[in-house]
Amino acid sequence: MKSRYIAENGLLVALTVVLLYVASIIPISKLSILTVASCLIPISIIRTSIKNTILVYIAASVLSFFLVPINIALYYTLLFGTYGIIKYFIEKSKNIPLELLLKLIAFNILLAIIYFITKSFLLVISPDLPLWILWLGSQIIFLVYDYALTLAISFFLKRFNKYI
Repeated sequence: MKSRYIAENGLLVALTVVLLYVASIIPISKLSILTVASCLIPISIIRTSIKNTILVYIAASVLSFFLVPINIALYYTLLFGTYGIIKYFIEKSKNIPLELLLKLIAFNILLAIIYFITKSFLLVISPDLPLWILWLGSQIIFLVYDYALTLAISFFLKRFNKYI
């Protein structure tokens, strides 16, 4: 592993943990900050390699369990951090309808894991809306998130990648 990759990945891990900590102390926009933190995984893939990115994800996830509240650490570890890696593998197919289907399947699996873990181990207040309405709304929000993540990656490639 090149020393440049180690330094870049160390910075990305530190920045991820800082963003997760900020998400835990700011009372609003937790999802927005988690979304920004999730953008760092695709940036790591672009700048280094998938193997190094998995190390970034593991390091950020482990550190988050020690430094930020458990709910933020779980959301990052089980959804926001994982999805950047999943997105990389899914988008290799270059077949947009298949990509959308696979992304929705992956999201629903991750969502089910988060639901069962939070319901089983964490004190969760029951929502006022029926579960199927929340599930349907989360599908729409996920598609917006995926599009925003794609735009953020494109913005990084156009504006910053050539200067770093």
